[in-house]
Amino acid sequence: MRAMRKAFFWLLLIAMCGLWAASDWLFPLERITAPNAKVRDGDTIVLTNTIFRLHGIDAPEYRQLCKDAKGIDWPCGKAARAQLEALVLSGSIMCEPRAEDQYNRKVAKCASATVPDLSEAMVQAGLAISPAARGTAPYADAEESAREAKRGIWQGSFESPADHRAANPRPQK
Repeated sequence: MRAMRKAFFWLLLIAMCGLWAASDWLFPLERITAPNAKVRDGDTIVLTNTIFRLHGIDAPEYRQLCKDAKGIDWPCGKAARAQLEALVLSGSIMCEPRAEDQYNRKVAKCASATVPDLSEAMVQAGLAISPAARGTAPYADAEESAREAKRGIWQGSFESPADHRAANPRPQK
């Protein structure tokens, strides 16, 4: 009887390891691919009528202004949108949803034919930040690089996108 329990335990352990090893094949991540994307702002795109918020970043709001090195206002929100539009022009867009936010948008890691991670590219360009959500900033290295090079919003001063949204709420429809 003891030998049967031991054999059952080992068989169960081997089966569980096999399922874990094959989990990507058995349960692949949902991937949505489209030949092009519509850009809403610096961190939001639309593919096949699905709204995606880029994972791990926060870009200036479309109407948000930042200050350059001389303290002069410049339209950083419009620049962020233009940058994301340029990044998605390179061809087919693929997004892997990771969560859903409070506005029912899918939060996803997205890539284009030539850009392996749109979020990282936006932070690297200095047109998005990588806020520390849940204790980590997934693109902290890219943000540090943009800050040191004074790219985009790092050329002067700016209000964090979250603070800007809080101070300038959208009218309710």
